[in-house]
Amino acid sequence: MQRRHLPIAVVTGVLLLVALAGYLFPTSPEASPTRVLLENKGGKVIFTHADHTALGDQCGTCHHTTGGNTAPPPCKSCHVSRFDTAFAADHQTTLDESSCSVCHHAGAAITPFSHDEHAEDYAGGDCRACHHDESIESEPEACSNCHGQNQDGDTPALRQATHERCADCHDDFFKEGKNGCRRCHERKPESKGAATPEACSTCHDEPADQLIPTTSKAFHAQCMGCHEKENSGPFGDDACYQCHMK
Repeated sequence: MQRRHLPIAVVTGVLLLVALAGYLFPTSPEASPTRVLLENKGGKVIFTHADHTALGDQCGTCHHTTGGNTAPPPCKSCHVSRFDTAFAADHQTTLDESSCSVCHHAGAAITPFSHDEHAEDYAGGDCRACHHDESIESEPEACSNCHGQNQDGDTPALRQATHERCADCHDDFFKEGKNGCRRCHERKPESKGAATPEACSTCHDEPADQLIPTTSKAFHAQCMGCHEKENSGPFGDDACYQCHMK
């Protein structure tokens, strides 16, 4: 062998030994998790990964690494009885209509604001109480131009800002609790069939405002309403671990 080919032969030999060692002595597979937190519209859901792997199915049954959609299949693809149309039909006929809001959140639209009505009711008042410009702009700025869905620094969220402004004159609405919401919001029920609930945090902020409880308090109240009555489920003493990771 020529002297100039020796380094190439040495490097090639080392690479072959490394490859052969990897084949003969593979590393231990990464341990699969016991539980996984899945994102859900109602909050994080604990998925018992260990229980599902114990079923003996191939990983590819749930984990799709190719194709357009790599998300795991929905729960109802295996747990059919929990999500089938018969269940939906049964619970619609057996549960009282007032309980629909436990799972199905009704939409709320803002009733049109009547400038003429306010101008008439508060004739002689100071227009600048509502209008920022002393010359009174022809069309007032929309509150949403500055106030977003969530608080941004010192700028309060849209709901908080409008509620505080309305409460300056209509504090009696807010004293009525949730019944007072109907003074400005008309209820728009979800259409029948599959529901598409909003995230709880859309309405339930941290910390709570004067009318709406925090996400955790609202969520716990809804769940415990049924589980406490049945004296079953994850709401016994020291049973927080049923839903919450330690």
